[in-house]
Amino acid sequence: FGSGPAQSGEYYLKAPMPGLVIDIPVTDGQEIAEGDVLLILESMKMQNELKAPRAGVISRIKVAVGESVERRQTLLSVV
Repeated sequence: FGSGPAQSGEYYLKAPMPGLVIDIPVTDGQEIAEGDVLLILESMKMQNELKAPRAGVISRIKVAVGESVERRQTLLSVV
């Protein structure tokens, strides 16, 4: 679900669909591994785990729990 380079540099996790942010189990500055759950998005009464496509460090979380998001909206960035 990320966009941009998959191997190096900053990438942005974008919403694959409109929905409601249910949980953000990561914090700014946190190191993450490939496959870690970065955000849980509820859409059409289903919860979707958005996972890291590669390891990195959370550089900025741009949404909050309880916030409604649109498709392709940037949710967070990872370096």
